[in-house]
Amino acid sequence: MTNDPIRLEEIHRKATLNYEGGCREAAALVPGEDIAFLASLGVSAQVLLDYAEDFVRSGEPDCATFVRVVEIRRDYFRSVQKGLPSPEVVPESALPLRKDEWEGIPWLPRITRKATCFLQGTLCNEVMYGCSGDRGFLQKHKLSLPGFLETIRDSGRDSQKILQYVRGA
Repeated sequence: MTNDPIRLEEIHRKATLNYEGGCREAAALVPGEDIAFLASLGVSAQVLLDYAEDFVRSGEPDCATFVRVVEIRRDYFRSVQKGLPSPEVVPESALPLRKDEWEGIPWLPRITRKATCFLQGTLCNEVMYGCSGDRGFLQKHKLSLPGFLETIRDSGRDSQKILQYVRGA
């Protein structure tokens, strides 16, 4: 586990270079041993593709953010899920809409559900935790992708803790 961040940085670097080079297939973005390593952390090749694509196109999320988000998922995968992938996948149609609000805060229901699904490994491949909409929401509230994911993990589904975090209370 101690070398995970270094390996994740290398994988991210390879993925962004390959994406810049024209690769658009998740399974072909990095060598198979890197895909297997990500799977051992509870992370799909699609997650890597999403982060590489957004980084190449917009400069964010950066490598450090990718690494931290994956580490949070890894820890949950190993400690809570005991290394076993979830048999469930939550389709995009089951997520709150972009326009939905929670206590007057637009996007909060959507990012909360996406973060929960990402943490549990149930987020469908068509949706990214950390997309430009998520990043815009978090920037507006002066929050980070890893920080929000940690709050979801630590909240114990306590909606008040999530609201307090977002409101800065």
